Amino acid sequence: MAVEAGQSSKGTVASELRENAVGLPGILMQGIATIGPSFAILASFVFIVGFAGIVTPWAFLFGGILLGLQALSAAQLAKVFPSAGGWYTWIARAFHPRAGFFAGVLFSVWLPPVATLTMSFLAKTVLEPSIKAEWGVDIPWWIWVVAGVALVIFFAYKGIAISEKALIITGGIEIVIMVALAFTGLASPGPGGFSWAPLNPGHFGLAGNLFLGVVFSIFAFSGWESTGPLAEESRNPKRNVPIGLVGSVAVLTVYFVFVTWGYLVGIGTSKVGSIPTAAAFPVATMAQRVWGGAWVLLLFALLNSAIALSIACFNGGTRTWYAMGRSGVLPKMVGKVNAKRKTPDNAIALQIGVQVIAFVCVLIWGATDVFFSWANAITIGLVLMYLLCNIGVVRYYLTEGRAQFNLLLHLVVPVVASAAGILVVWKSYFSPFTSTGPVFWGLMTFIVVLVLTVVILIYLKVTGKEDWMRRAQLVFEQTGGH
Repeated sequence: MAVEAGQSSKGTVASELRENAVGLPGILMQGIATIGPSFAILASFVFIVGFAGIVTPWAFLFGGILLGLQALSAAQLAKVFPSAGGWYTWIARAFHPRAGFFAGVLFSVWLPPVATLTMSFLAKTVLEPSIKAEWGVDIPWWIWVVAGVALVIFFAYKGIAISEKALIITGGIEIVIMVALAFTGLASPGPGGFSWAPLNPGHFGLAGNLFLGVVFSIFAFSGWESTGPLAEESRNPKRNVPIGLVGSVAVLTVYFVFVTWGYLVGIGTSKVGSIPTAAAFPVATMAQRVWGGAWVLLLFALLNSAIALSIACFNGGTRTWYAMGRSGVLPKMVGKVNAKRKTPDNAIALQIGVQVIAFVCVLIWGATDVFFSWANAITIGLVLMYLLCNIGVVRYYLTEGRAQFNLLLHLVVPVVASAAGILVVWKSYFSPFTSTGPVFWGLMTFIVVLVLTVVILIYLKVTGKEDWMRRAQLVFEQTGGH
């Protein structure tokens, strides 16, 4: 850990990462790209329509509002504790280091395997069959995975500035394509014609279970949290990171509401009931109808999205590990930075190792089951991380930050966000406990991770290896842009 001479008593840590490398557009796109505007549609649209039906846009709207409150709460810590540790540092500093340790473990389960899991799911379920059907060319799914992950690793080693430029370009392209497809769907509607029905709250009664539609929209939004770990490489992090947290949720809420409306109309409002059981991805079927041969732009957007979110997750995951290595909770070698490129090379190498493990899991259990089991596990974990963050917000602003206390931002918002999170987890996973398939295995995976985390913390306490707790509470008082 690098601590500036004579300043450790102030809690100031000297960053070895490249400061001032990322501006507000890059910070915003970090969150947006990790959410994966087009990949999120692939992974969640059909599933959510199965619950929300014709009012699917409202499921995304309500989900966006809930996460918007959570992002606003998290921003209250991001603006006072800018750190590459992100949630790990915020929670460790504002609540307790052991709680921060949990956030670090969750990020270690969430962000590192994203590249392999998303590329495998996309290649196996969409790219390989679609390209074979369209052109008769059989490109094995694993080739897409290897090539895509290799590209992501290249950007990771080149440095954050290049990575963020790549995110802005790729993220912008995919959003343009997906929004254009939605506009085309509205202009060329399917059976049922042009309709405002998906936006009409009077149709809530037609949804099979709108609440569960909202619950699972939370997974579609997952990724906005990854803006936090870029704080030390951001210009004016105390301003830009909070804006990135809240802004990415706001932008994607508008995006999801609009494009799902356009897709439902383009597919046909009178055919919404058949979407969950469709043999092919309904959005792709619509694209073939309205764009003809140009429908392959959708494939490009999906591949583009998978690569962009993988780059963003490499950035977020490696920076979290870097901060944990620097504080001593992970081996110190993980906290080392390449002097020339200012990249956490050891953390990147470790993350590459995770790709290998994830790929082996996909080969054993299949891309779809592994992807959705992992997705369900991290969704529960994220909600628990939100709760820890909210407790930290209330605790900090009622104690050290009392002078800045605001009743709405520092009490009402975190309490409401926490209550919503608890209700979401209870309704979706425990009431009643009848989960099957990926939902069940996701829950079991989360429980195993939680138990292991507790065991590790007990071991560190019993063996007296808790110096990392003090160092985990060190925060950056002066980072790039100040």
